Amino acid sequence: MSKREKRLLKIRQNPKNVTFQELSTILESYGFILKRSTGSHHSFQINIGDLELLVVIPFARPVGIAYVKEAIKLIDEIRAQSKLDEDEA
Repeated sequence: MSKREKRLLKIRQNPKNVTFQELSTILESYGFILKRSTGSHHSFQINIGDLELLVVIPFARPVGIAYVKEAIKLIDEIRAQSKLDEDEA
């Protein structure tokens, strides 16, 4: 299991105590780019073909559970999409 998968598993198992830095690191490891940060909110974006995914995370300690779950959902979509791309090739 890679570091990236271990981080995702850790966040998935305990979404209550996730720091902004941990969530930022995992998003960036899956290809998200910090598009902008306005005040305390940071927007991460990724483009997969025609699909554009955006997640806005407020800088808080710890990050709210709803934001963590949304990020995990988007990561799962990316993983599913990349698995489909591998199967088609």
